[in-house]
Amino acid sequence: MKLDLTGLRIEVTDAIRSFTEKKIKKLDKFFDENTICHVTFTDKSKGKQRVDIRIEYKSRTYLAEVNTDDLYSGIDSLVEKIEGQLRRDKAAAEKQRRTGIPDMPVEEVVEDEE
Repeated sequence: MKLDLTGLRIEVTDAIRSFTEKKIKKLDKFFDENTICHVTFTDKSKGKQRVDIRIEYKSRTYLAEVNTDDLYSGIDSLVEKIEGQLRRDKAAAEKQRRTGIPDMPVEEVVEDEE
């Protein structure tokens, strides 16, 4: 997975970059190498930061955001949120596979003969 880090009103240091890369590596097993993960760090007033993650994969977008005092704990919680979304999608796909697509009544088309 390719990682795109952006800092708005905050500098993305090497420590933040390496920690984020390490945590995002946990998600590599779910996505292929061409998937792009956008992580945005925003500095808000009074020591608050906001961290957003956006991953687009196979016509599905996974989004998570958190407002936190500590960027490192925020990144941890975002990875957990994305993993939860992936689990829900997997469970829904398995349920649909097990139950199948419900039979829809076929409407007969009657053409008027003139």
